[in-house]
Amino acid sequence: MTAASIAHPARAVVAALVVLALGWLLAPRFAPPVYDGVGFPDEPYRFVVAPSDAKTHKAPTTATDQVPVTKGTAAAAVLNSAEQAPQVSVLIPTGRLQAPAGATRIALHAKPIPPMAAPSGDSLWSNVYDVGADDPKVALHDSSPPATITLRAASAQRPYPKIERYAGGRWTPVKTVPVGQDIYQATLPALGDYAVVGTSPLVVGAKAGSSTTSRSGVIIFVGAVVVVLGLIVIGVVRRRRRTEEPV
Repeated sequence: MTAASIAHPARAVVAALVVLALGWLLAPRFAPPVYDGVGFPDEPYRFVVAPSDAKTHKAPTTATDQVPVTKGTAAAAVLNSAEQAPQVSVLIPTGRLQAPAGATRIALHAKPIPPMAAPSGDSLWSNVYDVGADDPKVALHDSSPPATITLRAASAQRPYPKIERYAGGRWTPVKTVPVGQDIYQATLPALGDYAVVGTSPLVVGAKAGSSTTSRSGVIIFVGAVVVVLGLIVIGVVRRRRRTEEPV
């Protein structure tokens, strides 16, 4: 095998590594959330009681829905507040709401209310939202598939927070999953007061930490390098076999 045949794949390896390195260095260190992307940026969080570092003093909005009741069965309910992205969203499947006798419609709301004290050592990362009905006799049955509540936090800081329910003078975590950089979804076992609760003080507008995503970037980069090197080796071996074949 000649020096020229070795030099060509070597140059290809160097060029591929340079391209991969530039791509990794220029790539963003966090994935865009559901709304916080090109053309769909999250507006600054709207607080009931704004902290000193709040970026806006607009009032938060209330999500509402008028749910029809037919022969005692309530239809599905969908509530979304008016912010972008919505700061609260609620989805209740058909038949899950119990309406008072004779009711033909249920008026639901998810409205921001003044905050109460967070659990000891924790902090509220969102407004507290009262998810309920105008008629206090309306109840929610917990079943499968569950009703869900989605809350946007005022921060994407880590570690991940949880959505918790406030009832009887105490906070209780509910099963929560992240669905965006600062958006979280949880089961809604009952009507009541809910908020995003984090284990550290709130930093308004903070982005997600880069440690995890940087490690992911390194893994992707190394994997890409391995693939490129494998392809180059295969090319060299094939070239060598062709040069060694008798004419």
